[in-house]
Amino acid sequence: MLTNHPATAERACAPAFVPADRLAGVSSARVHNYLLGGRDHYERDSELADRLCVKAPFLTDAVRCERQYVLGMVQALAVAGIRQLIDFGCGLPHSPSPVEVIARIHPDTRVVCVDNDRAVLAHARAFLHAPAPAVVEHLCADVSNPQTVLASPELLRTINLHEPTVLLFGSVLHHLPDPPDELLAALVDRYKEVTAPGSALVITHATADFAGKPIRKAAKALTKAGCPVYPRSREEVMPLFDGWALSSPGLTSPQEMALKHPVGDEAASYVGMARNEGGQ
Repeated sequence: MLTNHPATAERACAPAFVPADRLAGVSSARVHNYLLGGRDHYERDSELADRLCVKAPFLTDAVRCERQYVLGMVQALAVAGIRQLIDFGCGLPHSPSPVEVIARIHPDTRVVCVDNDRAVLAHARAFLHAPAPAVVEHLCADVSNPQTVLASPELLRTINLHEPTVLLFGSVLHHLPDPPDELLAALVDRYKEVTAPGSALVITHATADFAGKPIRKAAKALTKAGCPVYPRSREEVMPLFDGWALSSPGLTSPQEMALKHPVGDEAASYVGMARNEGGQ
């Protein structure tokens, strides 16, 4: 993770190697990739994912349904005219990706993919891109450090914050504890407050509200394996959208938004999209 000083943003990811201790454990990005049906994972990641699916047999369907929601929202917002995207906690490339979706509609899109895992960013730089005139930058930074993210050269040279932007927090905020002395919503607000009217906020967040015991067991197993997960309730997730207009049907499960049927009844997350209507 980066320090608080913006000038360290590039140097923090400078080493070309990944430390052995980082490779020794599991990775939430690789577990997620496995659940999506990808190939960028190690045996230890797939073994953990399989154990999670024993505790929550619906987990694979839930994760894939959530992914479809994210892609659908990015597509809808692009069709509505938004050409810029910041993908916080972008994870390992898996096609179709949000970058591919927005670039298909806007060939001149401008995207910044943010992740604090150097191995993830190495894969993203190699495989997560779009043909010119699109611009796709990759920033190694900690999402919980908005000062560093927003002051980074990668973001400043790519995103015009005077134009509408999609802020995508897909399956990342539930890995963050509430910051000291404040709620997670205060962290998200720091990103929201710099955006232009017309911008959008897309969030997916793990919850135990729909399937309490299985999700709590899975979260405990992930946390024990070194990938902390903090499932939050509806009352805890709702404030993340405060001040913006939450789009219909509001905060819900991805299954409620699914276009494909049948879908699993049990959900593992909340999803929601809101717009910045300030000044409109």
